[in-house]
Amino acid sequence: MWLARWLGAVSGGDFPLVDPERRLGHPSGRARSAALGLGQAWRQVRERVAAESLMGLAVPGQERRPFPVRPALGVLHPAAEPVLRQRVQGVVQCLNRLVQQYPVDRELQEFLDIPEPLHRWIMREPNPELLRVDYCRLDLLGSTLDTVRVLEFNPSSPGGVISSGMLNRFWRGSKLGATLAEWAPHAAPFEGDDWFARWLLRFGREHIGSRDGRRVALFHSHDSTKFELDQVRRQLTGWGRQVVEVEPCDVDAVADVRLGYLKYIPLEPDEVRRWDRFCARLMEGSLVVPNPLGQRWVAENKLCLAVLSDPRFRRLFAGMDVDCLDALVPYSRKLGDGIAVDELVDGQEHLVLKAPYSFHGKDVLIGCEYDASTWSRAVRDPGHRGWLVQERVRPASVETQDGRYLHDVVVPVLEGKVIGYSARMNNGPLLNGAQGGGAYSLFSPHALEAA
Repeated sequence: MWLARWLGAVSGGDFPLVDPERRLGHPSGRARSAALGLGQAWRQVRERVAAESLMGLAVPGQERRPFPVRPALGVLHPAAEPVLRQRVQGVVQCLNRLVQQYPVDRELQEFLDIPEPLHRWIMREPNPELLRVDYCRLDLLGSTLDTVRVLEFNPSSPGGVISSGMLNRFWRGSKLGATLAEWAPHAAPFEGDDWFARWLLRFGREHIGSRDGRRVALFHSHDSTKFELDQVRRQLTGWGRQVVEVEPCDVDAVADVRLGYLKYIPLEPDEVRRWDRFCARLMEGSLVVPNPLGQRWVAENKLCLAVLSDPRFRRLFAGMDVDCLDALVPYSRKLGDGIAVDELVDGQEHLVLKAPYSFHGKDVLIGCEYDASTWSRAVRDPGHRGWLVQERVRPASVETQDGRYLHDVVVPVLEGKVIGYSARMNNGPLLNGAQGGGAYSLFSPHALEAA
């Protein structure tokens, strides 16, 4: 069977991702939660959320609300976390190799089929061998070390990571502080109150020296979700920087700015045709931003998971340890070039179909949620040719005092190092802040190395 190796039995020596002895919020542990003061701590955390104006994702047509935190938290299993961290960092190293190979590998270019407005600037990269993904968020599903899989990379949006780090810090400052000091004594790097600003300013010094000036630009498209930029602005202002928000097409309005950050997911690639001056400044080095062009627009493409999974592309990773790919990357193929439509129809119960560029849980078709005829029509739609086909991974669940939730595991990686863990909860299968739900705070039992 074409899916056999991906749906086989779980190997021995498995561990749960979340330590069952160090989690709070589960009804079976209600007495312990009450004794430790979970309810009071939750109120304290929500008070901090309000005081710090930590807002949730802005959804069109809805009023902005405080960042949704649930009365649940957990610590990763001490045996599982180091292995998970090693695998995640290994996968990011392979992603870096993929990014470096794109400008020089014709087969890879044709496979990823990156829209021409983006592709043309990637191909102007003068030193592709130096490309690497500076910042990336990995979204994972699964409940154990042997079942967890990475579903996508996000090298653009730091807001959820900044907010999750703040929540962890708030929990540590609550009535549960002493318990967390025992369970997870080392604060993760992303729990720092200015980690993103410190990293961005250091990035600027390393690339342009001390000439970055006092102004830093936050670039975003006209309809970009800006909730996360609020926290970036707060951090940079705390370091004495003047922050300006501007669309890339208006880059000449900030001609003096040398350092910035770009928040952009290319749902409308033609928008980039108006960015010629912005892209040219990045190429010439008069403006620097992390994850520019080649890194971002390659890694943002969900078909990268198919490259990491499809045996045809193992040649790209010669000399690298690819065990992490076998362990963490789910079965992933490109529809029409790696898996046929009939195979997708037949594998309905086990497969998911996704657009190469999308966010907020949009353009995701989960086979088991459709009847057979609707699924067949959907996957035969010519507009879906070239989309990512992926093994359906069952999310972990947590029972809380206000119901049962599914949750993912979010792992931010900064300059190749894991800097924390978090999770998003929902009572539906799409675990995304735009789909509702809330935050499930996760802590590492071990110290994490700062980038």
